[in-house]
Amino acid sequence: MKRLFVVLLAAGGIAWWWRNRSSVAGDSWSSTPAQDVPSEPPKLGGEVDAELLAILACPLDKQPVTRQGNYLVCQECQRHYPIRDGIPVMLIDEALTPEQAAAQA
Repeated sequence: MKRLFVVLLAAGGIAWWWRNRSSVAGDSWSSTPAQDVPSEPPKLGGEVDAELLAILACPLDKQPVTRQGNYLVCQECQRHYPIRDGIPVMLIDEALTPEQAAAQA
């Protein structure tokens, strides 16, 4: 019974803090202003770490990718995944199909 009381008391304290956390003094993370989003789009290309390239795989068929210019190309399905500001974008919806890549070249 004593343990139950302690647990309920602690849970009540946590619930109170969670509900009133924005008004608690020293709560700086709730009052930070929003940051502006950069207006220019990310640049295609950039340096990608060799260790990262060694472990990346195509999300569609899990096959290895190789770098070809500003893209990582799946060795199996030939989808081209863009590299933007040095960050590989390994999203199927962002990838170019082989036909789209050929049309861009």
